[in-house]
Amino acid sequence: MDVAFELTPLAATKLIAYSFGALIYLFLMTLILGQRRLRRFEWLLFALMAALFMWNSGNLLALNLSLAYGVAPAIHARLARLIPFLGAILSAPLVVHVHAEYAFPLPHGARRIRLQGFPKKALIALFYVPLIAAPWTVGRLLGRIELDPLVALRPFVRPLVMWVVLALGVAAAINARLWHASRHLRPAGLHAWLAGIEAFLTAGFAWTYLAPSLPFFPQGGLGGYFPTLLMLLAVVPGAIVGYSIFRYNFLDLRVQRNLIYSLLAIFALLIYLNFIRRLSGFLEQREILPSAVTEGVMIFILVVLLEPVKKRINRALEKVFASEFERVQKLSAEIQDFAKRSGEIEALKSFVEQKVKTEMGLDRVTLWFGKRAATVGNPSGPPSKDRLLAIRRGSEVIGVLQVAPAGPELSGEQIAALQLLADQLAAAIELCQLIADKVNLERELAEKAKMAFLGDMAARIAHNVKNPLSSMKTLVQLLEEDPSLGERVRQDCRLVISEIDRLNANVSQVLRYAKPARDTDRAVDLSRVVSGVVAVMRAEAERRHVGLEFIPPSGSCLVEGGEEAATDIVSNLVVNAIEAGAPEGTDPSHQEHPEPKVTVSINGDDSGRGRVLLSVDDQGRGIPRDLKARIFQPFFTTRAGGTGLGLAIVARRAEEIGGAVECVSPLGPEGGTRFVVRFRAAT
Repeated sequence: MDVAFELTPLAATKLIAYSFGALIYLFLMTLILGQRRLRRFEWLLFALMAALFMWNSGNLLALNLSLAYGVAPAIHARLARLIPFLGAILSAPLVVHVHAEYAFPLPHGARRIRLQGFPKKALIALFYVPLIAAPWTVGRLLGRIELDPLVALRPFVRPLVMWVVLALGVAAAINARLWHASRHLRPAGLHAWLAGIEAFLTAGFAWTYLAPSLPFFPQGGLGGYFPTLLMLLAVVPGAIVGYSIFRYNFLDLRVQRNLIYSLLAIFALLIYLNFIRRLSGFLEQREILPSAVTEGVMIFILVVLLEPVKKRINRALEKVFASEFERVQKLSAEIQDFAKRSGEIEALKSFVEQKVKTEMGLDRVTLWFGKRAATVGNPSGPPSKDRLLAIRRGSEVIGVLQVAPAGPELSGEQIAALQLLADQLAAAIELCQLIADKVNLERELAEKAKMAFLGDMAARIAHNVKNPLSSMKTLVQLLEEDPSLGERVRQDCRLVISEIDRLNANVSQVLRYAKPARDTDRAVDLSRVVSGVVAVMRAEAERRHVGLEFIPPSGSCLVEGGEEAATDIVSNLVVNAIEAGAPEGTDPSHQEHPEPKVTVSINGDDSGRGRVLLSVDDQGRGIPRDLKARIFQPFFTTRAGGTGLGLAIVARRAEEIGGAVECVSPLGPEGGTRFVVRFRAAT
């Protein structure tokens, strides 16, 4: 819509203003589209940038056509009028819509602006209503090409300008409120600048296009120097937004700084070449200098300026590298500090994933350790855009950092920063593992000290309690055999003897748990041990109406650990299974279901690690999920009268001989429990 018929200083100023506007808004459009996933707000912002790009590029096209042709061909003239006009009428409602979506509710943790629901929708819809008249205004504009654009739109000029001015005023008010609500945050300066510029543009456009009785300018197009200054000033908000994105990752839009420097250099070179062409033509037309001389001088000036510009770009890139390096060092220090404080590898994993994702602006971060890290990178694993960075300790890979970019791909700055971070993560992982090992060692030492104390205490109990109990039992047995005593007294004596036996068994069990097993370096035939235990326990099983079955292996089964440890493990597991599987009633004639059964079996380990598996299955009610983690703790029991040491002895003996015990429960919908002990096969 802006025209000029010769390259005057005013026309040159307009060319510069519209060129900068087109380049800035084109860059912002490209930046927004470069993100991986666009939300509703990003699409609105892109539409606004596109409308402002249409305004600037359309006016730039109109200026070049008028300078080249004077009176441009009809098709070109219509195109040059249509593009900026559409950009102008679309930018008014989009400015309000973008500001409303951004500000209501106010992001970044500041206080909310109270405009929600229907008032917000009504405000936005109010500025879209004038678009209904767009077909009539477009037809009038294109149908009177011989007239100045403002004259061709004469009946619609004031409503259109009032519409744009009102939209700018609303945007200025919203930014002023944002500045007041978030002045303690980093974007506060952005809102202050935008509010000031939009307020100035509101006043400037109102003064220029609404105050005169007829909006007509002798200079042609949109006016003289002051209107051109307003057009140039209208580019500044886009530049501020671009700087905020570049400097502070505003709106979570991240860019490659080296790419920005390259684009700026290319744009500057293109503008300079266009300036050379314009200036050479201007000077030759006025017979001041031939175009060849002007072009030669300007190219020489460019060569002279090239080295200072290069040095300036290098310094800027060095600052970028220093900034990224400092950020990585700070992030690495935070990770190291967390590793010192936590000493838990899983907690460190969660902290690194969350912190790196936030600080580096990534879509997803996953930290893998040990064997799981070796499986990362298979075809069914990470998507193609994920990047894997090895975490090495010397030549050994101890982990993998898997990252997914928030945009289409990782920038060069992000890759360099992540590689540097991956090199430093090895120290944090090692530190965390060392602290965890130290804590585990301290726990083991404390546990061993406790067990030593318990063993000493058990020995004293055995000496100070078991001997008196034996004497008491002997005396009571003699009393029971006295025929002069009544039957009631002899019955009480038998009850006392039973209680003495129970106390003696409990003391023996505490002593067995506290003292380590002997001869654990010897081999033993596990099948023979199980057969002996089953033979001893069969009577108890029959008394409790529980079937006891042993499925022996085909031959002998030698395991490491010694006979005492193996006997303790098997006997306690069988006793526990018989007690768990015993029916509530003791009279088999009243049982509605078949007799429950305890099954003991010995099998080889299919993993090929030289292990022998002992399995003890019962058909009891099973173990509740919330209690499974506590069943191997000493003195934990759910049975009345139990000591809670049977399974604790099993776990202790398994640890002493280098084995492991595992509980699987329930085995089916009706319950059932299986204990599996892994013995080391004797070689």
